[in-house]
Amino acid sequence: MSQKKKPIVQDLDKLELAKAIAEQSKKVIKTYSSIEFIFMRIVRFFSMWIDRLLFNPKSGKIVSLILAVILYVAINFNIGEIIFETPITSGVTIDNIPVNVLSNDEVYEVSGLPSNVKAYVVGDMSDITLIRTQKAYSVVADLTGLLEGTHEVKLSPKDFSTRVEVALSQSSAVVTIKKKVSQHFNLEYDFINTDKMNQEYVLSDPVFKDQEIIIRASQDTLAQIGIVKALIDASGVTADFVQTAPIVAYDQDGNKMNVDIIPSSVEVSVGVSSPNKTVNIMVVPNGDIPNGMAIESIVLDQQNVTIFGRETVLQNIESIQVPIDATTLSANTSLVADIPLPTGVKKTSVNRVNMQVTLGVGVSSRVEDVFIQFVNNVQGYRFTLMDPDDTQTAIEIFGTQSNVDTITADDFYVYFDMSKLEEGEQDVQLLLRSYKPLVKASLVKQTIRINVVK
Repeated sequence: MSQKKKPIVQDLDKLELAKAIAEQSKKVIKTYSSIEFIFMRIVRFFSMWIDRLLFNPKSGKIVSLILAVILYVAINFNIGEIIFETPITSGVTIDNIPVNVLSNDEVYEVSGLPSNVKAYVVGDMSDITLIRTQKAYSVVADLTGLLEGTHEVKLSPKDFSTRVEVALSQSSAVVTIKKKVSQHFNLEYDFINTDKMNQEYVLSDPVFKDQEIIIRASQDTLAQIGIVKALIDASGVTADFVQTAPIVAYDQDGNKMNVDIIPSSVEVSVGVSSPNKTVNIMVVPNGDIPNGMAIESIVLDQQNVTIFGRETVLQNIESIQVPIDATTLSANTSLVADIPLPTGVKKTSVNRVNMQVTLGVGVSSRVEDVFIQFVNNVQGYRFTLMDPDDTQTAIEIFGTQSNVDTITADDFYVYFDMSKLEEGEQDVQLLLRSYKPLVKASLVKQTIRINVVK
């Protein structure tokens, strides 16, 4: 009987052991959860504290200052070297270092040197930072003692820290040394910054205190000079002025040249005026109005405009023509048109004009016996008409009845241009100028034949 009960006891022992293990597992899980909860609370606390510290305007400035001081100390006092017991080396490229020339530039002209070079610098980070901050370095080409001719010279870095290594992108150059000579040049001028002055003003030709200057350079360089100019600044001028203008020499292609100019500037006097003229506004319809209509009248909100420019330009302008597209007109309408600037005119008193356009039924008519004139006989030619009747021509006109009834031969000017004619028999093109823009006009005869003799 005792042998049969032994397996039951063993089973009970195993069950007790499993229960003990389960209880222990629950305790471990509970302990782990407690630790995790405490840890997350600590993390959330520090996170909220850091957020308040960084995003608060007052404390944020303090933190920024502290970080900047730490960074400055770390860089400038070699904290990295103290911690790691080894220098923190770095490399940097410094671009566009000007090449300084040591030579007698009053006597000799030097060509072939680069204007600037690169430097490759390797060394302690603190030394490199100091070099880039102070910018006391340079590159030197020493030509002392060299005479005319071609020479190979060394380019040397100067005023870099002895604790860094420096290599130049170009360590030498082949230069040509030529002796300078002097030559006199007449002085021209340019007005600069004219876009910064009121366009109603006009600048007179300047008067120089010295009209002739001296340029010193090699003979080859002097031969390349195309023009020498004084640059006169016209920014904001409204009255006569006197200024000291810098002088610049240009080569044949308009490039600025590096030469000795004596003097380097000149005193100049410039007159400032505001020539103007008041002229009529003439509306010129372009194209045909649909449905056989014509313009009866155009009423403008202003009949004239003041124009500004040089006297030589203004004297040839009697009116300003304002074009409108007649093909878009189908009924009485109001229009706004821009006033164009004639060639040479810098400014107008108004930029736009308002107009009221009235239409009417168009009729056709004809104007007879309009005399043919000629212009620009610059060669002093004489000519004869191959057809004796070509002294006059007829003109076809189209407009409203009231406008057509007022037209006479004096309202037109028919002519041909002799400026480009040559001797001999030839056809010439007739041109028409109309003084009545509301009436459309066209020549019945487009050309006439003449014989030109000297």
